[in-house]
Amino acid sequence: MSQREDPAAAAPSSPDDGGGSPRSPKLSYATANGSTLPEEISIEVEAASSDSEEAGDELISNCQGPPQQRPHDPEDTRSGDNVRRCRLYKVPEQICKADKREHEPSYVSIGPYHYRSEGLQARSNLWKEQCVSVVKSRLQYLNQDADLLLDKMKGIEDEVRMYYDDIRSSPFPDKGQAFCEMMMTDGCFLVITLALLSDENSSITVSSNWDNLFWWHDILLYANQLPFVVVRAIYQLIYPGMNGDVPLLRYIKDGLKRYTKRKVSDPGNADHVLHMCHELLKPTDADRDGDGDRVGRWRRATEYSELLVQFKERDLDSEGGNGDFQCISDVRVRARGRVVEIPKLQLNPESWMLLRNLMLLEQMNDHLGGHVTAYCNFISQVASTSADVSLLVRRGIIVHTEANHERAAKKLSMLCDQIIYDQRKDYLKSDWQELDAHCRSWSWLLWAKLFLHKDWKNPLVTLGALAAIAILACAIVQTWYTVKAYKDQNKHPGQS
Repeated sequence: MSQREDPAAAAPSSPDDGGGSPRSPKLSYATANGSTLPEEISIEVEAASSDSEEAGDELISNCQGPPQQRPHDPEDTRSGDNVRRCRLYKVPEQICKADKREHEPSYVSIGPYHYRSEGLQARSNLWKEQCVSVVKSRLQYLNQDADLLLDKMKGIEDEVRMYYDDIRSSPFPDKGQAFCEMMMTDGCFLVITLALLSDENSSITVSSNWDNLFWWHDILLYANQLPFVVVRAIYQLIYPGMNGDVPLLRYIKDGLKRYTKRKVSDPGNADHVLHMCHELLKPTDADRDGDGDRVGRWRRATEYSELLVQFKERDLDSEGGNGDFQCISDVRVRARGRVVEIPKLQLNPESWMLLRNLMLLEQMNDHLGGHVTAYCNFISQVASTSADVSLLVRRGIIVHTEANHERAAKKLSMLCDQIIYDQRKDYLKSDWQELDAHCRSWSWLLWAKLFLHKDWKNPLVTLGALAAIAILACAIVQTWYTVKAYKDQNKHPGQS
């Protein structure tokens, strides 16, 4: 069993001279803050017009099957493909207390950890029952026994339980009928809501814009996930000839269009919905790295601006493109540290919740890397004051719905609260080093002091400077004529 790292065991690092507090090679806190934003974004499930047999041209997530038995390898690798399983833990209590809504479902439970928790909407249970009924009706239409669905769940129960490391503390500590029924109902719910049975969505009477808003929020929570092995098993029963390829259709594209333009086929082996989102937000050039392990604290955006660094907003490339900007984590430093290009970030409850849960996914699965944590560490430090947020808003890099820039800055500064940051996994290491070299260059420091000093805003200072330049020019001209007259006198000593 892979070991979970407890965020409470980490301690803050001490500051150094790297433009702020440094990041130790060991894991350390990158404190920064959170409360939920007032705006809610409604996302509707859109049914595709084509049949599922034609879904080969649609977005595909090829979720390869996990092993039939738990490997003895301590790194928990899958048998056959050497890919480590993406494990699911219960969210630590201290994190849940800080922002409960960001980690506990309010509408629908998926998986064992929040099964029948208090406060969940009764409508979600009715929706699940209708989804199971739709899938069973489809099986009967194919002349298959509806009981085959539950039998299929029993056959993959051992595989599914491998994903949950805290299964003993859930309502299903032991194998049995109840766990299989949970897999069946939650799996059918995902099959329907992910539009995998696009021709059956019209028979669901519960779904509304309000329902769609809250189930979308809940299925992205880290401890509210169901392995894709369940979704794939149900899909194979309905479409035996699809060979395990599960089309995710237009729902995923629409749900993540503000964060990525990649095709869903890019992630490949995603274990569940949140893992797939994590793969879609992976930087285009995640392998770039700087020299050494040193990464200091990012300076504030206003500090960079005072040192003649320009911030530019970059639009995400068109879908399926091969450009440098395919997702929000594609931050680039150009022109030897003089230009920073950042894709637009819409700061709203959805983006806050998504980033927080993706960071938690990285905390609990070391093999996934830390690109989301590194991105959040960057944006939370660059935009940590109202002046920084104001600058980035003017540049079109940040869009928020808070009452003022100060509240937005406070929220961003706590984005990484209770999250462990490991600088060894920071894909922006080379970018930080390039910016730091620019900011420490004596020539750029002198240029910035001379031409961007705050006193230049005073018109009297400007007039005084112009007068001083004029006097200096006159003195130079006078000196030149004096020297010229002296040389002429030496050439003609007899002339008076």
